[in-house]
Amino acid sequence: MQAHATIPTREQVMVRGLAKPATVALAVGVIGILGTVGIAYSGLAGSWPAESPYGHQPAFGVVHMGHSLLVAILWALTMCIGGLFFIILQHLTTAGWSVVVRRVAEAVTAGLVPLLFLVLAVCVVPTLFGSSYIYDWANTAFADDHPLIHHKAGYLNGPFFLVRVLVYFAIWIGLAGFYSKHSLAQDEDQDPKRTLKMQKISGVAMILFALTATFAAFDLSMSLNAEWFSTMYGVYFFAGSFWSLNAVLVLFSLWLEKRGQLKNVVTTEHFHDIGKMLFAFTFFWSYVAFSQFMLYWYADIPEETGWFHYRMWGDWTALSIALAAGHFLIPMLGLLSRHVKRNRAVLASWAVYCLVFHYIDMYWNVMPELFNGVPGQDPAHAGTTWNPMDLTAFVGVVGFVLFAILKRFDGKSAVALGDPRLPESLRFENF
Repeated sequence: MQAHATIPTREQVMVRGLAKPATVALAVGVIGILGTVGIAYSGLAGSWPAESPYGHQPAFGVVHMGHSLLVAILWALTMCIGGLFFIILQHLTTAGWSVVVRRVAEAVTAGLVPLLFLVLAVCVVPTLFGSSYIYDWANTAFADDHPLIHHKAGYLNGPFFLVRVLVYFAIWIGLAGFYSKHSLAQDEDQDPKRTLKMQKISGVAMILFALTATFAAFDLSMSLNAEWFSTMYGVYFFAGSFWSLNAVLVLFSLWLEKRGQLKNVVTTEHFHDIGKMLFAFTFFWSYVAFSQFMLYWYADIPEETGWFHYRMWGDWTALSIALAAGHFLIPMLGLLSRHVKRNRAVLASWAVYCLVFHYIDMYWNVMPELFNGVPGQDPAHAGTTWNPMDLTAFVGVVGFVLFAILKRFDGKSAVALGDPRLPESLRFENF
């Protein structure tokens, strides 16, 4: 290991000049959301591939808009809660190597605030009026024809859904705010007791995180098909969260290094470690995804296999194969080499690749449900339904989240200067 490490000055690591980029991100977010709504209600979104035998069904554009927004929301939300997990984990394990990149994860959690409002507007409010076209259990006309959903009404109902979502975000935002507050304050007072305080709460915080992330996965994604369930779905959701967060850590750290705030602070050794976590969670996601599939395939119970059936044996087959190869086999081989993890440009390319396939994963989870439960529509043979709203929704959601992250960065240190483990982090080397 190096004999000593030079602690950067506050001026060297202070992030400034992000007010204009943040404003641009906010404007892009507004334009993206307005564009999505415009396409949905203009008729440009297209129409259902078949007419309902009951003579009525909601406008295709409106239903597709909700699903497109949900894909983008889940893509961004998983990264933000992945950032929270990273922060909690580092304090829980008293990790030293990660101090120089932890402030990036703290900034990423700022995206939880705009995501709360997006989730409320897109997912929760319609359920309170019994007119949600995202969640079939909240659509009164659909639920009346499905007795199984009535059995779940004590849990799957609008008011309780609202309460749960508010609890999830209150815990996430509260924990993120706690860690960020003490981390920033420690830059000023250099008090090591703050590190101990953050460490002491991390055990309880990890339990709260595990419970809220699991049930949020059930509520926001799995309940799209209220007649199907998987006890492994929360772990599946988490695996994608941390996988994508590590990709974000790579890209934001490189961006800050290029700006000069992390130059000679985040080293090849740190990127190597983040690359190892990307590689490890490629396997972990694949293990969970395959285990979930194998259990349903082996049991072969009709009401349980339907969720996989119309993803595996219809128009979604090609995307399912692409997801299996692109989320597991290709990144496994691509990230295997030590040299890849230590080459900034190559690792950045893989980080972008991982974020793209994480979006495909969210799309594969959400979009087939666009046709599920709609009379006259077969999810397996209705096409993969890519629509311009998928792009505008993604741009809109990312714009709002990026605005919050840039605002969190602006005027603050890119490194936790007051953390007593900073020298250890600066000296970090892989073996």
